[in-house]
Amino acid sequence: MSTSSLYEEIRYISEIIRIGEEKGLTLEVSTDFEEFRRVRMAQTDRSTLYPMYDTASSYIDSRNGFWIKGVDENGDLVHTQAVCLLDLSGITLADHFRLHRHKYMTPGDTDDPSQFTYSPTPATQRISGRVCYHGELWLKNDGRKRFRGSGLTTVLPRMALALSLMEWSPDFVFGFMYPDAACRGLAAREGYMHMEPGFWHAPGSSESFAEWIVWMAREDLEHLIRFRPGELYRQMESQRPSKKQKPSEVHIPERRWDRPQSAAAS
Repeated sequence: MSTSSLYEEIRYISEIIRIGEEKGLTLEVSTDFEEFRRVRMAQTDRSTLYPMYDTASSYIDSRNGFWIKGVDENGDLVHTQAVCLLDLSGITLADHFRLHRHKYMTPGDTDDPSQFTYSPTPATQRISGRVCYHGELWLKNDGRKRFRGSGLTTVLPRMALALSLMEWSPDFVFGFMYPDAACRGLAAREGYMHMEPGFWHAPGSSESFAEWIVWMAREDLEHLIRFRPGELYRQMESQRPSKKQKPSEVHIPERRWDRPQSAAAS
């Protein structure tokens, strides 16, 4: 990586950290997955920790993973996300899912995840090499929409994506998303450029769970960080209704989209 590229990536991440601080959110990056397990197990209002990020089920440490923690002014946990690097040399993501399917199903969806398999999508049959799995993304709903429902939903996932690119320069990065969230635009807000419908199913049974895959290749990641996260954050914040407006009073004006006068150069 060139020095100029590294500098731009550092600026990118620094901007996200600054935005978080403006919202009263302090962000930390850790490779201690024993701590992550303790933090997640203490959250009784969330589903169980995904096995891929659980040291009791998977080999994950500073060599192949990191996680991000966000706390508010009182030190209370309000945000998490994690990334795990997979070595899929010589096999595809579809092959990997067949071998490790029980580590990816949402805990609680079924009593026996090992009986399910993920229906291969076109992308999972092509994704291979050094691959990052991005998950455990959570932002607390504090009732005031100070965190969730704000522009933070667009910039926080980009921090993990940028760090993944800096640390490992992966061939691909992927995650899972429920269809209702994907269709409401969450994949785009998080920065993902590709999305494919998919589902978990038990062979010989009619039981299935829809879960879509979102993914990007390295060139997509490199393209993503050319666009300053602060600008997107301000656009999202400007579209939020004011506190004085009731939902029935929110007016969405006709938008006029102008062609940009300039674009970032490689």
